[in-house]
Amino acid sequence: MESFALWNPAVPVPLSLNKSVTRTVIRGLTITLVLSLPSLLHAGESGHGTWGYDGDHGPLHWGKLGPDSSLCEKGMNQSPIDLLRTRKTTLDDVQFSYRDAPFHVVNNGHTLQEVEPLSETVQSRYPKHGQTPLQFDKDSTIVFDDDLYLLEQFHFHTPSEHTIDHRHYPMELHLVHHNERHETAVVAVFMEEGKHNPFFEAFLEHAPAKAGEINDDRNHAVNPINLLPERKSYYLYSGSFTTPPCSEGVAWIVMQDSIEVSAEQIKKFRTLVGHDNVRPIQPLHKRFVLESNFQGTNTANATKK
Repeated sequence: MESFALWNPAVPVPLSLNKSVTRTVIRGLTITLVLSLPSLLHAGESGHGTWGYDGDHGPLHWGKLGPDSSLCEKGMNQSPIDLLRTRKTTLDDVQFSYRDAPFHVVNNGHTLQEVEPLSETVQSRYPKHGQTPLQFDKDSTIVFDDDLYLLEQFHFHTPSEHTIDHRHYPMELHLVHHNERHETAVVAVFMEEGKHNPFFEAFLEHAPAKAGEINDDRNHAVNPINLLPERKSYYLYSGSFTTPPCSEGVAWIVMQDSIEVSAEQIKKFRTLVGHDNVRPIQPLHKRFVLESNFQGTNTANATKK
């Protein structure tokens, strides 16, 4: 496994070792920081001390927020990155199984976020060391690398946090998942300017206008399956949360294809958030990025509550 730490893009990845390589990417090349579930629900993509995107509270100062945020400054596996040096190989398809869920949109001052409701099964069986694992049968999930991950929440950034050959997209969607071992996988989708997107519009219509507000609408449902591109090929690398505390050990699944939203919708999102919410590109260091060579169209299941 360690032989891949100094991966050279000029050397093909042996197909017989693809599963090992995938697990190396997911677990990271250093010790993975494992979060307890209660802290995970509030870490990375939500509040952690006083932080923001400019001035004394901006990304350049996140590492000084406190000892819990030291990785923002010193981490060697940080996100986002520029997706330029990649290697095509055979990776397992990501199997999406998302269900309809009521709108529960939070304006947390940093982004607009849809929080997925957890089923009673999950709520009553949060795993602790040595206890019964989570059961995700009634919740939105993905299967990735033969592992089941629960969708916790999704949110948006503008402009995109990841870049391709140093190019930013107008927006980026993050769908945050975790498995029963509290490991995190984030599916990222680039959003480019184009035609009007009715599914994104429904989200915007439910978005609170002020930071700290929540819109809880039980009469209308949202399904994030409608915000995925048709083709599900992806980039894969091991990174971190893109906000404090910048915890590492996150499997990033970045869709190669983008979805379209209108210029008016991009402007509306920026008005609601009030500022850009993007962390600068981080050094790749000795990590590598895999690129799936799947050319067809994957199927994804959408189920109602």
